Order: sequence, then C-alpha cells, then structure tokens
Amino acid sequence: MADNDTSNAGWVLDRYNPGLGYAPVSFTAATFDGDDRLCIDISEDGPTSGFYAYQGKKYQDAGGAYWNAGTGSRLSYRFYIDSAWEGDGIGQQTGVWPVLGDADGNISAYPILEYQDSDANDDGEAGFRAYVYVADENGDFAEAKWVYIGLPKRLKIDPEEGGWVDVEAQLQRTNEGAALKWRINGKLVADERGYNVFAPSEQFLEFILNSPNFGEDQAYYYDDLTLTEPGAARDR
Repeated sequence: MADNDTSNAGWVLDRYNPGLGYAPVSFTAATFDGDDRLCIDISEDGPTSGFYAYQGKKYQDAGGAYWNAGTGSRLSYRFYIDSAWEGDGIGQQTGVWPVLGDADGNISAYPILEYQDSDANDDGEAGFRAYVYVADENGDFAEAKWVYIGLPKRLKIDPEEGGWVDVEAQLQRTNEGAALKWRINGKLVADERGYNVFAPSEQFLEFILNSPNFGEDQAYYYDDLTLTEPGAARDR
C-alpha cells in the first residue's frame, strides 16, 4: 500500500485540503478474515457533506502518471460488506471511482459504483448505485445522475449476513468511444453505453477508492484490485 513516487506506482490522496477536507486515518494492509487486506479507516473529523466529505486515495502509475489502459481493459476488485452495518444507525458507504479519459488523455467521465447500507441510502434500503452521464436525443450531454441498482436477487447478497462481494468494470467499445459494463458477483447490473458524453471516452486513467464521512470512524476492506489490459481482458 505504498505511496506513489517517481519510481513506483502507488497511492496519492484524492481531495485532501487543509481546513476543508481530511485524509483517511490510515490506508494500509491489515489482517482481516484470515488474510492481508487493504484496510481504509475513514476519519470522523471534517466535513460530513459536499465534495470534501469524501476521503480516499487514487492509484496511479509511477510519478503520478495515468495508466492509459484502453478499451477492452477490465478493473476487478473485492470489498467486504459487514453484517454489523445493518441496524447500527450509522451510514456506511464506499465505492470505486474509475476515471475515464479521451484519446488525448484528458479526463472525460467518472463512472462510479458505490455500495450504501440502509442508513446511508435515502430510501432506507441497502444496495448499489451507479453514477452516469445522460445524453439527450441529439447525443449531447443532458444530465449526470445516480441510477439505483439495489440488491437484485440474482446477486445473492444479504446485507444482514454480509461477506465479500466481487465487482468488475469492463471498458466496452462503442461507436462514440467507450463506456462501462458493471458486474457484481459475475452478473451484469449496469450497461453504460450511451453515457459518458462529456467527451468520447477511450481509456482508464486512474482509480479512486472513496468513502464519505458520516461523522463516525469507519473501516472498509478491499482486496484483489486488478487491472487487466486489452489482449487479456475480453469483451462480453
């Protein structure tokens, strides 16, 4: 879980700003559920709403360079849903924010997938949501919005039992560039073709692990973050 430097890929803070935003208390490997995992401790200090309420880090190539992983690439990871989250009266929310870029390497979109427990979700139900950019009938940008996925039965996820969840983001080629297909436990839950219209998206640039502060210290566990580039990752 080393920090990024001039010679090595690693992690850098996403949106820390003295007096405005706070960094995670720690972002390190820890033994959990019988193995070493990435443990992210979110601080109770700092804003609990708005841009700086999110605390996280992003993974970049050496020297802070983008990955430039083109269409056909796949990001996969696992994260842990704690059964204690349900009924504790505290919001828990965490997710991965892939950053997409156009052909010139400029940021074009942030297609997010987040998990919210029942206290964090406005409708009082635990589940997933995806952030998408919507085009109008002319193909121009109309709005950005959250699409609520919930917990479809085919995912076989019970938030009161908890456990590890497998997530995959496939960068799918489209006529306009590329967009993501999100899979949870191997099941397609969101197909974002037709979105990401700020600029044609062509590639993954970086990946952000972000969790908001709800006014209580929180620990989130991730594992097996893997970026598979074209040639090994297949469209499906």
